[in-house]
Amino acid sequence: MKVKAFLLIILFFSPLIFSQTDFTIGGSFGGGSFSGNTASISGFTSSLYAEVNIPLFEEVYPRASFIMVKDINALLPNTQKPYLPYLVGASFKGVTYQFFDSKVFLEEGAGLLALNDNTLSDTNIWDYGIVVSFSVGYDLRNYNLKGFKLGAGAEYGITFFNTLPKYSSIHVFAQFTI
Repeated sequence: MKVKAFLLIILFFSPLIFSQTDFTIGGSFGGGSFSGNTASISGFTSSLYAEVNIPLFEEVYPRASFIMVKDINALLPNTQKPYLPYLVGASFKGVTYQFFDSKVFLEEGAGLLALNDNTLSDTNIWDYGIVVSFSVGYDLRNYNLKGFKLGAGAEYGITFFNTLPKYSSIHVFAQFTI
């Protein structure tokens, strides 16, 4: 437990420890589908994440994400459904960028995933697997290291144990580099 706490402290405070390190926060929102021991369910997806450029990784940025995928009916007013299925989880992945010019970039990522399956009212099981993503974005920073990036992308997460929850997402995102 102490090792995990130490790694989290290093991850989130590395901009203070390593002066040349960038720290990025971001979020995404979109639509997609998800399932556990069920048929695919249409849903909306959202995520919040933090990313750092640790000097040990020259081209790969480690990113920690919180993910939530919920039944699309949760967005509708006056829904009388007694239970709305959802997945929540976290991922840790490596992300790399390829710039086509000074503004347009491609982002690819792959990593580990932990999902809590709540697709049925009596299901509450953690599962572990992998996540892959790609995005296309527009950099608004104008050669500055600080500022916003905007774009759209897709993400797919799948697990390999228990109820086999998985999700797919097409989303828009915004990032801010501090």
